[in-house]
Amino acid sequence: MDERKLMGLIIIRVFVFIVLLFMLLQPKFSWKDHYEFPQRWNIYADRSVSMGYHQSLSPNSYINNVNIYFDSALNNDKETQNYYFDFKVYNADEQSFKLDGEATDLSKVIDHIKAAESELVGAIIISDGQITKGESEQSQLSKLSIPIFTIGVGDTIPMVDIAIQTISAPTVVIKGEEMDISVTIASYGRVNDRVNVLLYRGKKLLGSKYIQLQGGGSLNNAKFRITPQTLGKNNYSVKTSVLADEINIKNNSQKFHITVLKDRYKIALITGSPNFNTIPLKKVIKSIPRVEYDHYIQKGDKFIPSINEFWSTSYELIIFDNFPITPISNKWQKILAKKLVSQKSSLFLVAGPNTDKNSVESIFPFFHVKTSKNIVEDNKRKQWYWTGDNNIITEFISFEFDSNLNNNVFPPLFPKIFIETDENISNLAFFENSTTALLVAGEVDGLRSGIWTSSDFYTLYYKMTETDYEDISVSLLHNLFSWFMRTSGENELYFRVNKGIFQQGEEIYITGSHFNNKSNNITSITGSILLSDDKNQTNTYELNYNPVNDQWETRFLAGKPGSYTFEINLENESDNYTQQGSLIIDESQIELNQVSVNNKILEFISSQTNGRYLQWESRADLIKNIKPELKQEIIVKNARLNENIYSLSLLILLISIEWYIRRRIGLS
Repeated sequence: MDERKLMGLIIIRVFVFIVLLFMLLQPKFSWKDHYEFPQRWNIYADRSVSMGYHQSLSPNSYINNVNIYFDSALNNDKETQNYYFDFKVYNADEQSFKLDGEATDLSKVIDHIKAAESELVGAIIISDGQITKGESEQSQLSKLSIPIFTIGVGDTIPMVDIAIQTISAPTVVIKGEEMDISVTIASYGRVNDRVNVLLYRGKKLLGSKYIQLQGGGSLNNAKFRITPQTLGKNNYSVKTSVLADEINIKNNSQKFHITVLKDRYKIALITGSPNFNTIPLKKVIKSIPRVEYDHYIQKGDKFIPSINEFWSTSYELIIFDNFPITPISNKWQKILAKKLVSQKSSLFLVAGPNTDKNSVESIFPFFHVKTSKNIVEDNKRKQWYWTGDNNIITEFISFEFDSNLNNNVFPPLFPKIFIETDENISNLAFFENSTTALLVAGEVDGLRSGIWTSSDFYTLYYKMTETDYEDISVSLLHNLFSWFMRTSGENELYFRVNKGIFQQGEEIYITGSHFNNKSNNITSITGSILLSDDKNQTNTYELNYNPVNDQWETRFLAGKPGSYTFEINLENESDNYTQQGSLIIDESQIELNQVSVNNKILEFISSQTNGRYLQWESRADLIKNIKPELKQEIIVKNARLNENIYSLSLLILLISIEWYIRRRIGLS
């Protein structure tokens, strides 16, 4: 055997053993690598609306000079990266330089710098420092390891602007009651003037107030007290006089509306002959809020009190109870027709034991019905049911119970008069297995009317008091009478947006109430607002009840420009109230309230990061700082043989060589 080959085999075996030993003991080897990589500067230029309104610098001059500044920085160091910002940060190579940013958010710039901190030598911010969105101070600035230099642009004297900030007024009032309207005026810049605040209803001037403004973002109030007399939706507007140097006059006027309700509603109850229905009807009438009634009872050919009082008094609703018991005369018909047309009174007939076919036919023309050919004369009480007709009347007299309740809940009633209706009158309830209507109602030429054809309403009223559904009969007439008197609007929501047009980033304030707030258990009610844009993208905001002001309210910031619709919902276990409306969000002009350089915030940013604040005229002083720089880093690397692919490869190679030599010398 060749001793040299054998010695080589032993040496290889020793190396294999050494490698295996190192892998078993897992020693760690360390060494240092030196690296160099370029660092850069980031430059951020403000593109918000306010940058175009400084008197000392035109928009074109600012844009051109910023672009020149960007080019100079790139000439000094090609690694420099340039950005624009408003409420976001944009790459200058990807975004056009226009002064149309809706808001200024310096916190976004600081966040952008922090994200690239390890790659930067420093950063430069060019801005007027007017923050209209985000945080005004950055608590993390002192933790930055790079300097931030700031360049202040603009006038040191703020431009003048006054704006109607908010209008505080009730959303609904009662006619004749006094109401207070409070207008908050914000003033910006150096203002020491008196302005006139004017309140209009339509084009009519209702009042004016002089207030002294102090400027600097201060708030002043002008208060008005008025007594509305016009029913329905009243449109108001508030305007302020315009100052000579004012930059934005769009926010000097604002519109709002208030709904005015009647203080009292009057009902006339005309009874042909007192009967069992009379007392339940009077109880229902008395339960309706803000309703007064006059009761006329026929005695032979006369009435107590005199029927002359009926003709001379205006009524929202006239109820015929067991009337007429004899056909009314042509003269009576003509006078009644004139009264209904002139006073827009509604009519409701409740059949009684003494009403018969001949007597009621004399007033059928007022109800747009006629006698039915299908007359049932078996004198038996019959079951009845709701039709579930989904028309506007059903919505107004909707009850707080399921209309599909088992018919056995309702007592059978006796059909007294039999009628057929025209197309404008709806059948709301029928007697079972027949076409005989129990309740009809409708509106023709602006006049509302209805008929209860059973003579024993009292049976429904009293029988239901013995069940779990005792409120049904009261709810029926209460809601029906409210519809006749056109007071059903009082059950609507009365919410108002503080104005109709907003600027992006401005606070939207919505307030209002359900008119019957005080009768509800507020703690059981939840409220929300669903805001939708023209692309059907939605946002939901919670409504909160403010017990101090006795109203629901919410606040949120105006988002993207566009037209929006909103739906307001208040609901509890049994009720759901909804109101809809719309508003418009314009491109932001909110920055026009603050057109001046805020050197304090810019100086603060620089001082916290060991940078420096410069005025616009001295901006060139920073260019010489921008030059190519390399950052050197020493990186310590570690390795273990059992984790290294090269040590494993060496082991395999040594074993392979040993196997080859053993074969050559005949040992295997």
